[in-house]
Parts: sequence; C-alpha cells; structure tokens
Amino acid sequence: MTKKRITVLIPCLNEEKVIGDVIKAAWAGLNNDRHHQVLIMDSSTDQSPKIARKLGADVVTTKQRGLGQAYREATSHIKGDYIIMGDADGTYDYRELGLFVEQLDKGYEFVMGSRFKGWIEPSAMPKLHRYFGTPLTNWILNCIYSSHFSDIHCGMRGITTDAYKRLNLQSRSWEYASEMIIKSIHLKLKTTEVPIHFYKDKKGRISHVKRQGWLTPWLAGWISLRIMLVYGLDFLLYRPGILLTLLGLIIVLPLTAGPIGHFSLYTMLLGMSVTIIGLFSLMLGIIARILYDYSGMETQRWLNLFSYNRSSILSALLFIIGVGLTIPLLSDYFINHFQLPYGVRDQYYASVTGLLLIVSAFINFNFTLLLQAIAVRLQPYN
Repeated sequence: MTKKRITVLIPCLNEEKVIGDVIKAAWAGLNNDRHHQVLIMDSSTDQSPKIARKLGADVVTTKQRGLGQAYREATSHIKGDYIIMGDADGTYDYRELGLFVEQLDKGYEFVMGSRFKGWIEPSAMPKLHRYFGTPLTNWILNCIYSSHFSDIHCGMRGITTDAYKRLNLQSRSWEYASEMIIKSIHLKLKTTEVPIHFYKDKKGRISHVKRQGWLTPWLAGWISLRIMLVYGLDFLLYRPGILLTLLGLIIVLPLTAGPIGHFSLYTMLLGMSVTIIGLFSLMLGIIARILYDYSGMETQRWLNLFSYNRSSILSALLFIIGVGLTIPLLSDYFINHFQLPYGVRDQYYASVTGLLLIVSAFINFNFTLLLQAIAVRLQPYN
C-alpha cells in the first residue's frame, strides 16, 4: 500500500441495505489501515449514517441532496493525499482501489475507472445505456475535446487531492461526472484509465433510477450534454470560426480586382458574410478559451496578441484602407442622388473588400477592448 494517505469518498442517499458491505469493502481495499479515511457524504433519512459510523467511517451530513453537491461539500473534510470516489450502491468493488492508487503513485493526477475495459455483470447495466447512451455520449465528449475516454459515466475514479481542489466543481447533480472530466482536460491533468468490475444491484435494493422513474437517465444524459457544450465552446466556436474566416477570405480576396468567370459580386457578398460570421465565432471562441483558462497562460497569450496598441494600429490601418477602397462606390452613390447606376463596375469589387475591412476594423478594435475588460474582471481581488 502507498505511503500516501487515502480518502475513500462516497456520497450516500438511503442505502442502508448495502452501505455496510460497501464500507467493509473500502476498508478491505485499504488493508484495514485506519490511518486512511472512509468519508461518507450523507443525505439519508434511513439508518445509513448510523451503520457507517459503526463501521469506522467519517460521516458528514450534506446541506442539500445531489451527487455534485456532496462532492462539493466534501472538500473541507478530506484528509487524504489521494481520493478514490464512487457510489454507495454496491455496484463498484472498493477492494479494487489498489488499481487506482498504483496509477496515482506513478504520477497520474486523475484515474478513471472503465467498466467497458473491465467486466460488466449480466443485467448490471441496461442495454439502452450499455449500447446506446454511454457510447454516444462518450463519442460526443471525445469528439469535442479530442480525448480518448472509454467510460465517462463511470462513478469510480481516483484523483489527487490537489487536483481535486483545482477542479473547483460547480455542479450539484449528475453532471459533476462530465464536469470533472472536462475540467481535467482544460487543466491538462495527467490522466489514465483502469479496468474495473461493475456489478448489478444487490438483492432487495432498488436503484435510484427506478426510484425516480424511467425519465431519469434521459434527463441525466441531457444535462451531461449541456455541460459538454457549455464547456466546449472551443470546439463549437473557435475552430469553426477559423475555418469560416479563411473560407470567406479565400472567396473575397481573389475577386477584389473584378469578376472571375461565373464568380461575380454576389459570390463576393456571400464570402463577405461568411468572413464576418467567422470573425464573430472566432472571437467568441477566444473569450470562451479565456473563461476556461485555469492556468492563466492562455489568457496572457491572447492579451499579448491583442494588445491595445497593436490592435489600435491594425484597426486604424484596416479602416483607412477600407475607406480608400470604397471611394468609387460612395462617389457613384452620391453623384447619382443616393442610388447606384445600373451595371456593376469592376471598382465595386474592391469596394466590397473595403467594406469588409471597415467591418473587420470595428470588430477587432471592440473585441480588443472587451478582451482587456474581461481580463481585468477575472483578476483575483487582493
């Protein structure tokens, strides 16, 4: 067993039929060394806390119900250097916690249990979850965050206490599971997976899903998806923004000198629209990156790139060049009593590029001011 002190952290809600076996398994996984800690975050109305205390666990009554809430309130009660967390329903085998400790001792900061890499007892997981829900949400998260998790909904996990505190969990319910994984990615925690066993409910126990109704897993999946998207704006805004901006410029710039074959002013206006949408997406994505920058390095990089002096000069140049290119269009507009003559002159193509430069100057300058304001707001108060 490691020299590090371990806390086995277990939220509990009315599990008097199985909590005793769960705690005994936890102490067995800890080699019955009372130097370690079994911490029960309890919201029960049955005999669960009484049973837990009798078996030597530390029991803390949570103010509100919810898995995420329990993990949030646990922070000040954790005594260990490592945390092994999991459910109180008896579906996880805490005698296997050595698998997690071994990886944490190797320097990993976050160790996910994987039921799919391990063994799932027949009928332990509903087929809808096993073959549709979990694989689908796994794929979505891995796609958004370029990760390689095999079982994002597994409740048995190991993490260093330092990393746990840095996660600063905000979720109060099921979505804590996705929040932990996503923040581990943002924080660039050293992460791995270990195979575990997953068991069906003990005889006489009714799962929380059955207690709360058939809609519960669908609601849990929907909430998890929301968390993935909220924390995944880099994927939804930043990368598409880059692609759209480049695509728009590829359309606009070659047509600045005039039409090319069948590509006319209408094609250019389309390219201008795509470029503007891309710029807005890109800059919103940059703001999202700053909001989810827990190290401060990403924020500083963008602040340096969009420094006030540099952006002011660039915006002024874009504006001046843009105004110069729009002169032929504006001239014809005023000469013809606020109407454009029939027929498209080649000079109008350059004017469209000029309008795009003017809009880009406006976007760039105001984005820089907003970026600086957000950076000031995010600075901790002394």
